[in-house]
Amino acid sequence: MLTDTGMVSDRIHKTLASKSNMHRIELKRLGKSAEDAPLSKNVIVLDQTPQVVGINTLLLDPETTNEDFIFYFDRLVTLLVEQ
Repeated sequence: MLTDTGMVSDRIHKTLASKSNMHRIELKRLGKSAEDAPLSKNVIVLDQTPQVVGINTLLLDPETTNEDFIFYFDRLVTLLVEQ
């Protein structure tokens, strides 16, 4: 049997997980609609090297830990800044 605190904590966890899943679905939808739109001349597209593809895969994986997400996101930003 869960305590009141445990029930509240469980409910918050479930709500955040649900919102996270909805957010990922919306990002995928936006990505698909953006694929058809022409890119601005100011956009820099990174070469799809194995490293960039791997980082993108990890960033999109719901199982990626927060720490790993931050690490790989920072790495991707560094690659962009180097361009």
